[in-house]
Amino acid sequence: MLPFKKMLILILVVFMTASCAGIERQIIIVEKQYETGMYEDFQEITNRKKVNVVKKILHNAKWQQMKVDMAREADYQFIFQFVDPNIQTKAILYSIWISPDKDTLEVVAGDNQYVHLNNEDSQKLFEALTDTNLADIN
Repeated sequence: MLPFKKMLILILVVFMTASCAGIERQIIIVEKQYETGMYEDFQEITNRKKVNVVKKILHNAKWQQMKVDMAREADYQFIFQFVDPNIQTKAILYSIWISPDKDTLEVVAGDNQYVHLNNEDSQKLFEALTDTNLADIN
């Protein structure tokens, strides 16, 4: 029989492992608009660190509630999706426009949430979503 302290530690480890497993993982599905004008699958982000970077930037953004009418269609769009197919949620479509100077991003969430990200957050978000430096795009 295990000594009491070892048994208590074992129970705590099992409990913590079970609790962490309860945190539902998400992935990000990214689509890119190509010359055809159609959006096509571009990338599926499964790396937890990248998903968390995107979540953190979106969470900390200073969203404005407004309906915007952009001059062109978004350059990219993405959604979060749970890994567990049994989890049903309404997906929010995030649309991204790259500024003409290719140094910032404008993001629209759903139909009426808008933010113009600063340079640093734009770079981090774009790199997490595309594995590309924002300044290196054509």
